[in-house]
Amino acid sequence: MDLAFAALLSADDEAIIAALTRIEQDGDARAVRPLLTALVNSKPGRIQQRITQLLNEVKAPDAAKELLAALDEPGFASVRRTILGAFWNAGIDVRDHLDRFITIALEGSAEECFECLTVIEHQEIWPEKTTRQALARVRKAHATESDAYKASMLKDLVAVLEYRLGSEASDTSPETLN
Repeated sequence: MDLAFAALLSADDEAIIAALTRIEQDGDARAVRPLLTALVNSKPGRIQQRITQLLNEVKAPDAAKELLAALDEPGFASVRRTILGAFWNAGIDVRDHLDRFITIALEGSAEECFECLTVIEHQEIWPEKTTRQALARVRKAHATESDAYKASMLKDLVAVLEYRLGSEASDTSPETLN
């Protein structure tokens, strides 16, 4: 696999495609970072599409750990939306990380907020206490958001979290959730 990872840095597109095929067949969670590095360094086109496809289908144990760690790396900032999208596309269980996705949704761009909304919406289970805390944070942020598009995403996020909590959530003010 180390040779395949090294080939991802090649200037030869065919060598990269061959490496991606090998990673698809034999790869594990260790492939996440090399794939992200190759994604950052590649030109728009078939290589980026293929890497994104692999990330969106990742089923390797520990992939969630690798993807979560990659969210914090400044070198991957330009592909953060792709990283976020991989969680819901691949159906990765992130039930213990709601606060992380809420923080990214609130602090990130509108596009990152949209990806976080999609992850949160598609995750089957969220712990109730964490969901209540998240709802309070999002309500507060929504009230002060100046970007209309992001405010719309935050409004949708409020609705998703309220739905998860049931009807009593819509009657609860943020102040009582602290």
